[in-house]
Amino acid sequence: MITKTNFIAIALTLVALPTAAFGQTSIGTVQVTDEGLPHVIDHCRTLHSMSASDRPDHEPGLAQSRASGVRLDTISLDDCKKAGLL
Repeated sequence: MITKTNFIAIALTLVALPTAAFGQTSIGTVQVTDEGLPHVIDHCRTLHSMSASDRPDHEPGLAQSRASGVRLDTISLDDCKKAGLL
């Protein structure tokens, strides 16, 4: 029989598993997988190299967004800096 304490411990463990199991990193409001992280880093470097007036008009390529698994246009330069990618 599972006691209340054991049930709570098991429930907390199961809640923590998805993030740890899939190796995701939070960048801004976006969850990025380990496979998509190199593409996001490239996007961050591109934003960093652009002038401030060009950043709002920048649209990442569809292929790069698909490869990263996230909509790269939702990740800003500030998000990159806060995540420590620059």
